Amino acid sequence: MKCPSCGGEIGLTVEICPYCGRTVAETASHRADFNAYTKRSEKSKRRLNRALEKNIPLVISAVVMVVLFVAIYIAIYVKDNAYHFRSDAMRKEAVNRFDEYSAQIHNYLEAGDYTGFAAFKEYHNIAEWEPPYDDLNLLWELAEDYSVLVSNVESSVMFGPEAERYRPEEDVYDCRRAIHEFYYDYDYKQPEIESDPYASYMHDMKKKADIILNVYLGLDDTEREAYLASSDIEQEAYLEGVIISE
Repeated sequence: MKCPSCGGEIGLTVEICPYCGRTVAETASHRADFNAYTKRSEKSKRRLNRALEKNIPLVISAVVMVVLFVAIYIAIYVKDNAYHFRSDAMRKEAVNRFDEYSAQIHNYLEAGDYTGFAAFKEYHNIAEWEPPYDDLNLLWELAEDYSVLVSNVESSVMFGPEAERYRPEEDVYDCRRAIHEFYYDYDYKQPEIESDPYASYMHDMKKKADIILNVYLGLDDTEREAYLASSDIEQEAYLEGVIISE
């Protein structure tokens, strides 16, 4: 606004004109409103400060709880996914060390140690379904079945008929299923096996499985074929006679 006396530009809350020194009565209402607003603002600030002072412990506690919750969530996430992190790291390492691992794998295969091959692949988390190990895919599937067969037959029979086992009936079931899985997969995948670069090892695996069934379960070639052609109940009855009742 302009000073009524000299016409100089002055603010709405100016009490004395800085140009002519006249008391500007016309701004009295504006000054009163401004002073009232200033007082209310100061009171509001004081109330806010008092409220904050009272709630500082609560605010701090809330912040601490949030930080703690986030930390716990991160810890749980890392723990739950530690296996996956480790598996991914091992798969990458297996790719980087392909030449070394490939040489070790062929040593197992040349020695006819298919359970050792399966254990090596499993321990190093080798991804046989993707390069550079994808040519091992079928061999690994059969070697896994073979390892389960060897483990179940040997452990079941070596308990002996007089041993106090936890659940011998389950030993019989597991043994029958392991034998079935290996021979079923071997027969079912014959076309794939014949065209596989590791076919000779898979045929040798089958010969070793035949020997295991002969030595541990008394199944020669003829008896083995008859056993495999029989029903699940008949197979389990035979195994009970060898593993439990004998």
